[in-house]
Amino acid sequence: MTSKSTIIEVRDLTVGYGDRTILHDVSFAVQRGEILFILGGSGSGKSTLLKHMIGLYEPTTGQVSIDGLDLVGAGPEQRRQILRKIGVAYQSGALFGSMTLGDNIKLPLEAFTHLPPSAMTEIAQRKLGLVGLHDALDLMPNELSGGMVKRAAIARAMALDPAILFLDEPSAGLDPVTSAELDDLICGLSRDLNITFVVVSHELASIFAISDRVIMVDKVTQGIIADGVASDLRDHSELPAVRHFFNRQPAT
Repeated sequence: MTSKSTIIEVRDLTVGYGDRTILHDVSFAVQRGEILFILGGSGSGKSTLLKHMIGLYEPTTGQVSIDGLDLVGAGPEQRRQILRKIGVAYQSGALFGSMTLGDNIKLPLEAFTHLPPSAMTEIAQRKLGLVGLHDALDLMPNELSGGMVKRAAIARAMALDPAILFLDEPSAGLDPVTSAELDDLICGLSRDLNITFVVVSHELASIFAISDRVIMVDKVTQGIIADGVASDLRDHSELPAVRHFFNRQPAT
């Protein structure tokens, strides 16, 4: 990491659906350039936490700050300013099947800029090149392998040169080799562009390979039960639930 400054701060966040609380009073910070993984068992709230961090849902209470700006309390114009700082790649890729990769990547540019079409095409080509899809501008999503779909989704998430990329289960459905190649891509983008990554995942190979730090949320406590370096938590955590997770051991 090239800087130690805080780029994301989650403070006293409580989230849920209706009367059901998923996470209660959660607080943590993410440092600029960090690769942070959010972990937890099924139903623990890790994807719910990510959705609140990108402003898809309003929390019951609490605050999410992106680069010093309060996302929760932002008005329309400030919210637009904040959302330009982030990019999101979803588990399925969420590419529009009726559009080429180039047109998919142009969507954020059309929504947030007034660039001419030629400049948008040039940016789309550049972003695809960054993820190793140099000749894919005119391909349709159904012409891609699973790994290529993930890369194209990351390219679209980078369209506006965000400081932060949020990835939801990026390795889901990929074979081990393709997953490792995606890990290398994430590391390269973090190193070369100083992008901060927040990754929701339960893939232990990726967690140990590329995370700078992890936080683990828990369904029972509705909060964070671990925060640190993955290998340290695996070997030294005092909580059985944490050790079981990192060592792939069934709960006893």
